[in-house]
This record gives sequence, C-alpha cells and structure tokens, in this order.
Amino acid sequence: MASRRVRVGIVGLGHNGLAHARAHRRLPQSELVAVCDRNGARAHAASRELAVPRVYTDDAIFADAEVEAISIHTGDAQHREPFLKAVAAGKHVLVEKPVANCVEDVLAMVRAASAWGQRLKIQVGYVLRFDPVFAALHARRHELGQIFYLEGDYVHNLQYQKHQTDPDSGRNWYLEEELPMVGGGSHPLDILRWLKGVPITSVWSYANKMAFPEMHHDDCMVSLYRFADGAIAKVAALYAPRRQMAPYYNLRVYGTRGTVEQDRIAIAADEADVHPSFVPVVCERVSGHPYEPEIADWLDAILEDRPPRTPLVDGAQSTLAALCAVAAARQRREIEVPVLEG
Repeated sequence: MASRRVRVGIVGLGHNGLAHARAHRRLPQSELVAVCDRNGARAHAASRELAVPRVYTDDAIFADAEVEAISIHTGDAQHREPFLKAVAAGKHVLVEKPVANCVEDVLAMVRAASAWGQRLKIQVGYVLRFDPVFAALHARRHELGQIFYLEGDYVHNLQYQKHQTDPDSGRNWYLEEELPMVGGGSHPLDILRWLKGVPITSVWSYANKMAFPEMHHDDCMVSLYRFADGAIAKVAALYAPRRQMAPYYNLRVYGTRGTVEQDRIAIAADEADVHPSFVPVVCERVSGHPYEPEIADWLDAILEDRPPRTPLVDGAQSTLAALCAVAAARQRREIEVPVLEG
C-alpha cells in the first residue's frame, strides 16, 4: 500500500454525493480537497461540514491541478458531461451507476476513456459487488459448476420520491427521467453478470405502469437476458410494491453442481447428491450500501496501478444490458446488447 493519499474532488452533493464525501473523510487513502455543486449554498455547506478547502459551482474543478481524481454523483442522465470533462483533464474517475441513461452516452464515455488505456482508473458505482455476501458468493462461483439460470429482483417501494422536487429547477427529475430497470434493476443485474462471468447478448422485456402512475416511464418491468453461452437470467424491477426490500435481491443462481438462494449456498458432494443442503455463506452481514470498501478499492487501484473491481467497460456492460431491456419493452421485441471490448 502506498503511503500517499489520493487528492479527490466530489461533483454533485445530493444524498449520494454527500454520503461519498463523508466516507472519503474516514478513509486513510483519501484527501478530499474539493467539492462541486451547481447549488452554491449546498456546496459551501458541504465544504464547512467536511473542512474542504476548494468549493466550485462550475467546471473549474476539472482544471484544478490539485484534484487528481473526480467522483461523479450528478443525476443519472447528467453523468456524461462531467465524466467527459474529467477524463479530458486526465483525472481518475468514480462514476455512480448507471453509467448513463442512454446508450449513446454510455458509448461516448467508453470511447473517451479508451484513449487513456489503463492509465486512468475508472470505477463504476455498482456498490453491491462490495457487499460481503455477494463478494463471498463471487469467490465461490466456480463451485456451482456451469451456471445455466439466474434470478435477481429490485423490489423497492420508492413512491416517496414523488415529493422530492429539485429546489433549483423546480423539476422532479426522478419522476421525469428515472428508468427502473436501469436505476434499480441494474443492481441485481450487475451481480448476476459478475457471478456468471460471460457477456449478455440479448434481452426481452415486459413492462407496465399500474402501481406508480406519476412516473413518466414504466414502474414495473421484467426482463429475460440471454448470455453468450446460452444461460438465461431473469430480473424484475418494481418501484411501488407494498413490501420491504427483498432480502439479498431475491438472488437465485442455478449451476450443474450447486445452487444459491439469497445468502445461502448448496453444493453437491457428487452425482448422487441430488438435494444438497443449504448453508449460509460464511461472511459478515452488513446493512445499507458499502460505500467505504467501494471507494477504498478505487483509491487503492490508483495507488497500486491496478484495475478497480468494477472498471468502466464492465460497469458499462451492465448499464447497456439494462438500457436494452427498456428498449425491448418499448419495441416489443428481442434486442441485441452491444458487447464491448476491453
């Protein structure tokens, strides 16, 4: 571990950005040197709370030579411009998931970063990869044999978001722009991709808007994804169910030698063991999003000159698969998912 700290700037200081900023103050690898938000009062409040010397409300943060890494926490549809400016300035980047809210933006961001090769360390904020349960299952995925079917659901009542109007614009970007399979469903989708380890090549979806009519886009979607080797995954994204969040995203993984159900795993001892017993996966259980290990991995990748756990192309594949699922529902046909190189 290098002894120096990474000099970081945060762009976007809403709930998520402020949570990341606070996490940076607790991590020994980070020196939080700048904050940026178009709302000056919000930016200055964060600066006072966190004792951050540099405060920006515009693009000047990208030209600041003291900032070597940028963490982007603007709205999903506003990731592209700060990302492109950070990369053009040669900054390392953590960009929240989804990478963007349309395929064209995702591809433009990947193209811009590709010019730097491996020199810039870019992490996509698919934070569930840092949940100890999912990380432990990933470490044991090869024990499952050939994985042929997977499931995961984002079942979360988010109707409280209808009251959260942006004080600066007067808009509720959530109701206007949120795509549930992209903003929520891509969480379990990313875990399924991570566990399977091969590309998703196509998707078919069904959707409706019966439970959360205030949303512009469909609030309920079920998608079937096909992997390059023929395996199938089902992901559901529900934004107005009358229940608490589904435990461990209703994770189900079926392989030729074993099965995963939520945080339990069953591995067959031999061919005759047709009903192996489930046991809890051995690891810590945590609540909430594990931001600190996600951020620490990004900072360590910079300091150690190695790829982060969720590099841009990998994270972009999860976002593209989710965006193609939305297109499949709208066009009522199977959609091919672009497979990126790198």
